Amino acid sequence: MNYEPNDYYQNGQNDPRQPSQGSSAQYYWDGNTYRAVYQNVRQSAPYTEPKKKKKGGKIALFVLIGVLCCALVSGGTLAGFLALVENGAIALPNSASSVEPAYTITKLISSETSKKAEDTAERLTETQIAEKVLPSIVLIENYQISSGYGYSSGELTPAGEGSGIIASSDGYIITNAHVVAGASALKVVTYGGERYEATLIGSDAVTDVALVKIEAENLPAAEFGSSSDLKVGEKVLTAGNPGGSEFNFSITVGYVSALNRTVTNSETGYSMDCIQTDAAVNPGNSGGALVNEYGQVVGIVSSKIVSVNFEGLGFAIPIDDAQGIVSNLKAYGYVKDRAALGVSGQYIDEVTARFYGLTQGWYVYSVTNPSLAAAGIQKGDVLTEIDGREITSSATLAKYLLQKKPGDTVTLKVARGSASFEADVELAQVRNEG
Repeated sequence: MNYEPNDYYQNGQNDPRQPSQGSSAQYYWDGNTYRAVYQNVRQSAPYTEPKKKKKGGKIALFVLIGVLCCALVSGGTLAGFLALVENGAIALPNSASSVEPAYTITKLISSETSKKAEDTAERLTETQIAEKVLPSIVLIENYQISSGYGYSSGELTPAGEGSGIIASSDGYIITNAHVVAGASALKVVTYGGERYEATLIGSDAVTDVALVKIEAENLPAAEFGSSSDLKVGEKVLTAGNPGGSEFNFSITVGYVSALNRTVTNSETGYSMDCIQTDAAVNPGNSGGALVNEYGQVVGIVSSKIVSVNFEGLGFAIPIDDAQGIVSNLKAYGYVKDRAALGVSGQYIDEVTARFYGLTQGWYVYSVTNPSLAAAGIQKGDVLTEIDGREITSSATLAKYLLQKKPGDTVTLKVARGSASFEADVELAQVRNEG
């Protein structure tokens, strides 16, 4: 029998190395163990690791990509996955974008002088940080039309709650895409208790960043600091709504545990380098703020790892990385000038490749870019290099394409069976996601 790596095991029944369909659990092999990924759930479901020949197998980590409280079906994230299937590997917009920044970042460490601004900047106490930041945090309520058994009642019912950060005094609010996913209506509750109807300006499920707007003036906008100034061991706080309205406007205190920690969203296939912290992150904190000792927002809280063997593994999207995304959402409602390779597929590691008799790299399911099709790239090929850089993970293509724009030419090394060839191809334009 011939096998193709084109289906995930669902809840342990099929192949744990590929994406599931219709299942809340997704399993993949990271080279050491099978991992289960859950979206938007309070607790991870039981999972029994497949038996191994060697003793002492590791317990799977349950990576909670979305920590929005309640079991909210993430329609926005699914849309991001479908966009990947249609458009291929995706990259963030080039940092040199001419779009006006949606918010200003204040750097404490200047590359133009040896004197550090942080030497003279005033570090705040935890109480002072809470007093400064919490008024800039909001509670976001997601309402959806209730349905079931093939019918829709037409009534709006609460589907989930999350957090948001006031980016400007005129009502622009940053949050996570999974917080607003599938919403028929959005409401925002401020720190002072005012309630507003909110409009979704744009949502980028690929990077899990969204922007909403309320009609209000003189709101207390957050101060943003540069995430590039952070160092491992620095004290940070989270500000948000763990449990939604139940424990709204709370802070937790911890430290920067690691920087540039790659976290992969299994539904979109996109990876981001995140800030890891041991400050408590709970369902409802999604879209809230990670704050430095100066009361500056340096990250957007987005995810955590849930496992009986691990505690204190929370992640935040660096605010420097989010700036271009938010600015594009504000200007266009979607991320403009995003380059796509134009193939849908899945990264297969060495173990998976050996099992299927393939080569390690990006396995091609389909080709949507005419330039790749003209170069002879087809379903079943494996992309092993891009411009001489070996494709060693699902994030390799996206990280490299970060530097590129639609129309740029890249050289791909392609494996087909025991043979290989190189192809010069032109990058495509990702379609309007707005």
